[in-house]
Amino acid sequence: MQEKKFIQKGARKVRLHEFLEEELEGAGYSHADLVRTPTSAKIVIYAQRPGLVIGRGGSRIKELTADLEEEFDFDNPQIEVNEIEEPDADAEVVAKSIANWLEKGGHAKRVGYTYIRRMKEAGVTGAEVEITGKLSGNRGRTEKFSFGYVKRCGNTSKENVDKGYELARTKPGAIGVKVRMMKEMPDFMHRDVDVSEEILHESEVSEESQIKSDRIQQVLEEAESMTSSELERAIEEKAETIETGDISKEEVREAFEAREESEPEEVEAEEPEESESEEASSEEQSSEEEEDTEDSSEQEETEETDVEEIVSGTISDAKDAISEMEDPDYGAILQAEKANKNRTTFIDWLESQQ
Repeated sequence: MQEKKFIQKGARKVRLHEFLEEELEGAGYSHADLVRTPTSAKIVIYAQRPGLVIGRGGSRIKELTADLEEEFDFDNPQIEVNEIEEPDADAEVVAKSIANWLEKGGHAKRVGYTYIRRMKEAGVTGAEVEITGKLSGNRGRTEKFSFGYVKRCGNTSKENVDKGYELARTKPGAIGVKVRMMKEMPDFMHRDVDVSEEILHESEVSEESQIKSDRIQQVLEEAESMTSSELERAIEEKAETIETGDISKEEVREAFEAREESEPEEVEAEEPEESESEEASSEEQSSEEEEDTEDSSEQEETEETDVEEIVSGTISDAKDAISEMEDPDYGAILQAEKANKNRTTFIDWLESQQ
């Protein structure tokens, strides 16, 4: 029967929202949070005009408290009213404002663009507005307006996206208004950190293990080789000064191999002989010659590509490019023109320039 209790609590919350929406119609009501305490039920109301919720001398809020106690059977209900500082950053308030404007005869596109601009000026990360119904004519359609980034699924959509829905009752028919607003980006989506620094790895070594490791190192200093007989001799010799009863030959051998892997290998640098130095100098000369030939070939290729680029554009652009060249090769440009576009007027001009 646990599921039944959850359904009853959800249904009561929906009925509470509908009741407050009807009672506080002119106060710009947005939503309410129900906080249960052991002695009472606290209801936090968020409204655009809290003065209308409280009333003169608190008369309106007293009536509202009595109605809630009678309607929903709350024990000693306590009402708290919070003002919405930025109405254009509240999805429910925006949806109601759009619906009111549509009921007064406002055009859907004008209303959508206006409130998208106002939400953008309010500083939200992103917003979406959907207006669906008979906006003009007999056929219904949907107008969508959006800007920025709005998450549509996952836990981020539940926690960081504010949703609002309102129904505008016009003469042609009902028009639904949906507003989805993402006020700020979650922390994990705009971090500017190095991930490698966040991946931490720590190895904890117990004090007993450290002491045993030190004793194995003392046995290694006594041993002259890693043979079984030599390891047994080293363990027996060190038994006079340290405790070796829990040290085995395999542990000593593993410690020796680990020490060898951690030590860097020393590489002796061999001095090159005179013949080798001469060969190296000849190789350097040949490599320089090859580089010179490669540079010349690359220069020829770039010149060819420049010529092709010149003839690829319009005739006026080609003439401007040629006038900027110090020593234009009209013959190469003429060949490139004949091979590519073969424009008669440009060919006649190039022949006259030769």
